[in-house]
Amino acid sequence: MATAHLRDICVFLDQELRHAQYRDASLNGLQLETSVAEISHIAFSVDSGFSIAEKAIKAGAQLLVVHHGILWGDSERMVGPLARKLELMFKGGLSLYASHLPLDGHPTLGNAAQLARCLDLQEVHPCFEYGGGPCGVRGVLAEPLSLPEIAARLSAIEGFLSPPLALPFGSALIRSIGIATGSGAGMISECAALGLDLLVTGEPKQSLYHSAKDLGCSALCVGHYASETFGVRALERVLKERFRVQTSWISEPTGI
Repeated sequence: MATAHLRDICVFLDQELRHAQYRDASLNGLQLETSVAEISHIAFSVDSGFSIAEKAIKAGAQLLVVHHGILWGDSERMVGPLARKLELMFKGGLSLYASHLPLDGHPTLGNAAQLARCLDLQEVHPCFEYGGGPCGVRGVLAEPLSLPEIAARLSAIEGFLSPPLALPFGSALIRSIGIATGSGAGMISECAALGLDLLVTGEPKQSLYHSAKDLGCSALCVGHYASETFGVRALERVLKERFRVQTSWISEPTGI
C-alpha cells in the first residue's frame, strides 16, 4: 500500500471541502498534528471520542478523519478527558482532521447530498444557507411516496433510529424533500417556505413538533449519527482512490 504526506492530504481536503467559505463553530481542518508525517493508513468516523481514537490506533492508522472533531469555539483547557485523549493520540502517532458544516453541505460528498442519493432524489440542489454556505439539499422523488415508505428506504442506514421520529403533518403522499442532517430541525420553516413536503433531518427537537404541525410540513428524524455517516464514508472512498492508502471505517453509533 502506498503512503502520502499528511500535508498533501490536508491541502486536498481543505480545497475540496471549501473550509474557508464557512463560519463554523468547529475549527475545520487539521486539528491535531503528530510527528508522523507519512500516512499509509487513514481511519474515518463520525465522532472523535477516546474509544474511536483507540480503535484507529489499534487498526494501524496515522490519521483519523471525522465529522465532529475536538476543537470547537474558544479553546478548552487541556485537562481531564481531553488531555487523556490528546496524550493517547500523540503517543499513538494519530493526527486528527475534522470537517463539520463544509461536509454537511458539499454538493456531491456531503452528508445531505449522499443521503439524497439513498432516497433516489432527482433535481437535487443546495439548500439551507448557514454559516456562509449551504448545509443541506432539496430534491424531488420520481414518484410520490408515503412517509412510512420513505422511512423504509432509509432503514438500513447505520445507526438509524428504530423507529424514527415521524411527524406526518403535511401531504399524505410526499414528492419534494429537504435534507438538513445532524441537528437540522430548525430548517422546518425554510422547508415550508419553499413549499417542500418533508424535512429529513437527524436529531429530534422538542420544538420541531409544533413548528411542523403549525406549518403543515412533515418531518422525519432518523438520528444525528445516522444522518452524518455519509460524508466521512464518501471521503474514505475518495482518499483511498486518490492517495492509494489503506483505510478503515470505525463504527460507533450513538443512538442519538
